[in-house]
Amino acid sequence: MQSLSIHHAEDRPLFHGSKGFEHAHGALEKAHSHITAKKNTSDLTMKYDGSPAVVFGHHPKTGKFFVASKSAFNKNPKINYSHEDIDKNHGHAPGLATKLKAALDHLHKVAPKKGVYQGDIMHTPEDHKKNKNGSVSFTPNTITYTAHGKEAEAVHKSKVGVVVHTKYNGKDLHNMSAHHDVDTHNFKSHQDVHLKSAEHDTSHVSYPEKAQSEFSKHLSAAHAIHKEHGKEMYKGTEKHQGEAGHMATYINQTVRTGEKPSVEGFKKHLTAVHGKMAAKLKSEAGQAKRHAEGAEHVAHVEKNKEHYKNMFSMHHHLQQAKNVLVKHLETHEGGLEHHIDGKKSKPEGFVVHHANEPTKLVNRAEFARANLLKVRK
Repeated sequence: MQSLSIHHAEDRPLFHGSKGFEHAHGALEKAHSHITAKKNTSDLTMKYDGSPAVVFGHHPKTGKFFVASKSAFNKNPKINYSHEDIDKNHGHAPGLATKLKAALDHLHKVAPKKGVYQGDIMHTPEDHKKNKNGSVSFTPNTITYTAHGKEAEAVHKSKVGVVVHTKYNGKDLHNMSAHHDVDTHNFKSHQDVHLKSAEHDTSHVSYPEKAQSEFSKHLSAAHAIHKEHGKEMYKGTEKHQGEAGHMATYINQTVRTGEKPSVEGFKKHLTAVHGKMAAKLKSEAGQAKRHAEGAEHVAHVEKNKEHYKNMFSMHHHLQQAKNVLVKHLETHEGGLEHHIDGKKSKPEGFVVHHANEPTKLVNRAEFARANLLKVRK
């Protein structure tokens, strides 16, 4: 359906057990094959750290050009055909309104006559910073992007910059289905729009045999754990699985702190979480209940210690296999420099499309940590 949040490859088993592992394994294998074949298709794309998201195109019923935020897919969608519509629907968020007005004024100059698309706005003129060497920088979110040469000229002349990553099919906005195969070749060219494709040309990626061997070693290690311990491991850890489960929140915590996930660390996390919940309660009985729940969760982990140990070990190997891919995918930056807080960085990450579903390939020690800390701040 509509473009929702995308999962990290290594987290899928923590969310969906055995099926999650199979999907993660397939996605990583597909990305590996894509790089070794030196392909350039929408099956493997670069993630751009743009903001806000914009849905645009010609409405499937009215045929009129519109722009919208992700609210385009609500039961009562906020569709904007004019500046007045934008003020009415998004006037409470002036920053968003400004970007949507730029999108409305200019994206129709490049968009195909039919179709609905989604992308990320990268910049409008007030975001452009011209540097002494002639380059142009812009910071849509966490990453500062810098363009050089002809691309810098294109950025500077443009009225809006956008990366298009999704196409929608269907006769009704509410029921449209998302597809990653964006027909960017059908888009027109216009100096007012700095349009970038999300496709990542892996013919420019350095991926030596030594790196390929390291990838295979970690992926094989993860698969061995899945094959030998899977049935008992997934059953023993089921209590804390799920996209909003305790293992998921614990992994995000380790990304912020930089610690390596472990059984002991997870038990401390469970105790701390329930301790915080207890502290918010006024009655001693309520507090005692929360502490008891925490103790029960910790006891369950201790009872299934080997299963959690195997799960975190498998997560580690999946992450290491993914990191090999990301490290080498980053050798081609898509023509833009990347900085975070003035320090040289790499792209936000990449997305591999496997079994009709996208999976994130991100260096969590760098970008994801910076983004999580920024959100918390």
